[in-house]
Amino acid sequence: MKTAFIALATGALLAVSAFAENPHAGHDAHANHTPMTAEAITHEHSLFHLDADWQTQDGRSIRLDQLAGKPTLITMIYGSCTTACPVLVNDARRIDRALPDAIRKNLQVVVVSFDPARDTPERMADYGADYDVDAERWHFLHGAPADIRTLAAMLGVRYRDNGDGTFDHSNLLTLLDPEGRVAERSEGLARPVDPIVKALERLHETPRAEAVASD
Repeated sequence: MKTAFIALATGALLAVSAFAENPHAGHDAHANHTPMTAEAITHEHSLFHLDADWQTQDGRSIRLDQLAGKPTLITMIYGSCTTACPVLVNDARRIDRALPDAIRKNLQVVVVSFDPARDTPERMADYGADYDVDAERWHFLHGAPADIRTLAAMLGVRYRDNGDGTFDHSNLLTLLDPEGRVAERSEGLARPVDPIVKALERLHETPRAEAVASD
């Protein structure tokens, strides 16, 4: 199983490697953003098998498998973006706030930067603070370039460094189930929250249904 997963990750990484480049110095104009259509992905394999170490906004080391057991909403952005990325993060916040308390308290939200040279943990902390979210459940992550590319490949996120401090990228929110498998995706900006909210409600009800069935 692990060999198959590694092969899948390698294939997906090759499919998007042309679009993911190393960061370049300098932040100039950020008015232009070319959205890149997300890649099709498999829903069968867990992203929690990825063994990368990430840093949270408060400097803690974390691996994705530490999120196992609860649903996770994940998106990828870069911190100096003033167009699409703030909308994506706000869309995640809209989903979070649309949930009943019993579901919201178990949701984890992960925001990963694909600009590691500039988006340090300290900068991600400042970025997260602007959104007034629950820092216990919201994780703004910094990682190594190779790990960012691998994660993007597995999510189907395409991105391209334009060399001027801006990135073109997919606008994608992905919901992972408690085992780390893709349960729902929402592509685009300012999309309705209902599809992911309903998917979270289904995930919340599944353990109850299984418990009833086992009685």
